[in-house]
Amino acid sequence: MALPPGCERRDRAIVLVHGAWVGEWSWSPVMPLLEASGRAVHAVSLTGHGARSHQSGPHVTQADHVADVIGLVRTLDLRDITLVGHGYGGRVITAVAHKIPGRVARLVYLDAHAPTAPDAGQGPERIAAVAASGGMLAFGAEYDPDPAEVGGEAGLAWFRERVMPQSFATFAPPMRAPLPEGIAKAYVFASGYEPTRFAEYAQAACEDPAWAYSELPGSHWLMFSHPREVAEIVLA
Repeated sequence: MALPPGCERRDRAIVLVHGAWVGEWSWSPVMPLLEASGRAVHAVSLTGHGARSHQSGPHVTQADHVADVIGLVRTLDLRDITLVGHGYGGRVITAVAHKIPGRVARLVYLDAHAPTAPDAGQGPERIAAVAASGGMLAFGAEYDPDPAEVGGEAGLAWFRERVMPQSFATFAPPMRAPLPEGIAKAYVFASGYEPTRFAEYAQAACEDPAWAYSELPGSHWLMFSHPREVAEIVLA
């Protein structure tokens, strides 16, 4: 029996998992470059963000986000996938890899939390802010992109209009290590800004020969500042 149109592209698909506060829209600069390869590309909308921002609230957990990704992979019967996580998305793809290792060929951590170093946890200032806001963590100014990276002040306004508070419960589960065997691993460190929460993860990946390591001289939002380089790494 012939497959429906498009289903033949289920192998070697690329699945993009956005970071905290943002949504699937954050991959917009990279999507056309990845799609030009001919491989299927899917940007997941995590519960409470992007196209699913109406579902936001302190009830959302990391398990919900993991289920979002697994649901897409299983529904479309994707196999041998490259799973890309940005920032907080690194926590999500790590959990996904443990749950469906047979479908994941490669993990790419884009300036992300990774199971390479001990989790730094959440500082007291964050915990206090969350307690005052009913379990939600607001987007911090320290993560504002440089206007030059997002198309100027108009681009920055476009960006800010789309960010959403993040349920603090999504940060609670510790990352599970080591990763399942047989999955290729890559880490991309954004070396163009300080302070960064990701330096320890990056250093550990750099020192581990099991990881493919690279650096890009941009801010945390590498998909905006270096879309072509990010696409090339994902497609490697």
